[in-house]
Amino acid sequence: MNTTLNSLAILIDFGSTFTKVTAVDLDTARLVGRSQAPSTVLTDVREGLLQALNELHERYALLDRLPKDLSILGDKVVLASSSAAGGLRIAVVGNVPGLTVEAANQAALGAGAKVVGSTAFKLSDDKIKEIEALRPDMILLTGGVDGGDSETILHNARMLARSAVSVPIVVGGNRAAVREVTDLLQQKGKEVRVVDNVMPTAGKLAVESAREEIRKLFMERITHAKGLDQVKEFVSVVLPTPMAVLEGVRLGADGTGVEKGWGDMLVVDVGGATTDVHSIGYGHPAGENVIAQSLPESYAKRTVEGDLGIRFNAATILNRFGLDKLAGDLHRDYREVSVPRESLQDYIDEISQDTGLVPREKWHLAADAVLARAAVDLAIARHVGRRERVVAREGETWIHYGKDMRDTHTLIGTGGVFVHNPFASYILSQGAVSDDRVQALRPRSPKLFLDSSYLLYAVGLLSKDYPDVGLKLFNNQLSPVAPPQGDR
Repeated sequence: MNTTLNSLAILIDFGSTFTKVTAVDLDTARLVGRSQAPSTVLTDVREGLLQALNELHERYALLDRLPKDLSILGDKVVLASSSAAGGLRIAVVGNVPGLTVEAANQAALGAGAKVVGSTAFKLSDDKIKEIEALRPDMILLTGGVDGGDSETILHNARMLARSAVSVPIVVGGNRAAVREVTDLLQQKGKEVRVVDNVMPTAGKLAVESAREEIRKLFMERITHAKGLDQVKEFVSVVLPTPMAVLEGVRLGADGTGVEKGWGDMLVVDVGGATTDVHSIGYGHPAGENVIAQSLPESYAKRTVEGDLGIRFNAATILNRFGLDKLAGDLHRDYREVSVPRESLQDYIDEISQDTGLVPREKWHLAADAVLARAAVDLAIARHVGRRERVVAREGETWIHYGKDMRDTHTLIGTGGVFVHNPFASYILSQGAVSDDRVQALRPRSPKLFLDSSYLLYAVGLLSKDYPDVGLKLFNNQLSPVAPPQGDR
């Protein structure tokens, strides 16, 4: 293919392990090339990117010449996301765990952050030391509905003001206290960004302003700390990778002014260190005799399960489900492979110690599938809402918590295990409801799709300035899969 970059967008993802490059033709909305190379964020991020660009040229002949440096990108459309160097680390401070703290958590997670600490009520000296030790990239300070309690957020501002914290502090609390909070922090030299109250009235979320400011701060300040300033002259946008993925999912669900989207959907991303779940949809309580008992959920929601990575947390998954359960699933669903119970234990021990280990035999792939299926099961159960049945003299009532995703028609799997494991549909199908889990409000009978080319981040990068291109890419690159029929 002898072409130039005139009509191409170069979409980069700087991961902790690999730097991935996707080339998309903006005129035709066609995927024209993909490549990757080991990441070099801890030394010089340009080295890994240049290696990936060289591979892109060698495989697809997209560039005019073999790249010698990044000037080959010139004034072309180049967008990037990054989860390297620990990603975006945020500490959250609020008033009440189930209210302003939860609202702040949703804002931070929706912005693609890793919430490294979450603190409620008044900060103590010990809590301040804990926050300092966490070394977050920024702090999200919230507390109080508008016109409500000011005492707690003012106390916490004083504590943060006299602390050794030197990162930006995003203030999204009671409007009546914001000016005094800002003055307290700025008088001690803290950098402050003010956003809308994340919970302006009781039970109402307003997280978009905080998400946008976090994204701006990531672009302005955090990219330098993560070593990405070396490419900023060539890259017009840098987002946290999880935010790019969530924006890609949102575009696919909502569509554009030109083309309709797919509607509510659920996406599960199984990785070695975490399992992330993204959902689009309001998930309001439905049905008769239902009482809502939780904070309303974000329309675009992300949760991160740090104990469900299938490498770093394989032993945790084993402890959670038990060797008998995992081995039983393996023997029942993969009858063509004979795996002694002890061998499964040995394999889990091995991948826990060597997290970069890749499967060497077919039964290793089957074992990975069993671990991933367990991770999908628990991660989606935590993400969606649930109901509890209460019977009284007046009759039956359902207490509703969280997001009702039962009528969600699309379930998507993304991440390495869905790309490389031949048992991907077996893994993903665990996200749907079954008769013995009727109180977990997960999708009942969704259609299953795989992001087999790992392109959701690229769709998200295109979503703001090239939404029609991004939506076409979303529509064309997701692969439908059938749920497994019976035992294997």
